Amino acid sequence: MDLQNVAYDLSIYDTQVEKREKEEQKHQAKVIKIKNKRTFKNIVNIMSIAVIVSLVIGVIYTNAEITQTANSIEKVKNSITEIESEKAYLEFTLESKMTLNEVEDYAVGVLGMVKMDSSQLEYVEIENENKIEKNDDNLTDKIEKAVQPVLSYFKP
Repeated sequence: MDLQNVAYDLSIYDTQVEKREKEEQKHQAKVIKIKNKRTFKNIVNIMSIAVIVSLVIGVIYTNAEITQTANSIEKVKNSITEIESEKAYLEFTLESKMTLNEVEDYAVGVLGMVKMDSSQLEYVEIENENKIEKNDDNLTDKIEKAVQPVLSYFKP
């Protein structure tokens, strides 16, 4: 071995320098990973907040729609109540105008009708009693009676 060059051998330091550089690179890689993790966590937090805010806005919007629909339903119910009340009033008015005296006055005054007197009554008498007759024709007789007019049409 050549001992002269050993004293000036700087290669020992090269490996230590390389080790330090590698350690620094590893440390920088860890720092970058930590920064990336922090950035990812920040992005996840921002996305979570955005989702929560959108859900809250959705709930508020839904509640507003429900309230608006409930108000519309209440207005319709009120109008139904008013219309039913008006219907009851009109039915009462109609019934009051349809009394027997009102109808009689209209018939006499407007239509010119007069009350019937006893001289206009006419009785009808029936001489025969009411009878029920049962037809004992069987099915073939009924068919023959039904076909007879058609057959007589084709006879020369």
